[in-house]
Amino acid sequence: MDTYIKTAIDSGLNRDAIIIGLVTDEGLSLNKATNAYGKYARDNGLVTTIVSHKTEAMAELRERYAVDNWTVADVRAATVDLEHNYGVAESTARDYCKAYSKELGVPYPVENPREAMFQWFKDNDGSATKEAFIEYAVKELGRSRSNANEYWKGYELHLFLMA
Repeated sequence: MDTYIKTAIDSGLNRDAIIIGLVTDEGLSLNKATNAYGKYARDNGLVTTIVSHKTEAMAELRERYAVDNWTVADVRAATVDLEHNYGVAESTARDYCKAYSKELGVPYPVENPREAMFQWFKDNDGSATKEAFIEYAVKELGRSRSNANEYWKGYELHLFLMA
């Protein structure tokens, strides 16, 4: 297997192509091919260790946010900043924020999307447009377009019933 993998790497194939080759050319199961590639990669220094930025991220959160202002808006801003500053995924940045909440001894601030959408309708009463609402729900709250559209339909029903 090692010779096959080395030859494939030398020819410029990526991990997935090599594993597929091990399955199709060498007759290995997908599991065995994946494990063979993983062992080769570890043995030959092709994999790097995962670097955690938790210590630095926690220090940044401590510096910027105190318990009395650790709000949903702060979590949203901190998540974006941590993603950018440390090159981590959004889920990892949120995990750092959750750890910070635990350190502060406060619940992790989470915005209830349903309440937030209802509040948006109140705040934009009379000037609400479907496009603006969909954009808010999708970009700000992370809802799907389909979910946001269902709320918009409910709003239209409300307007109809109130007329």
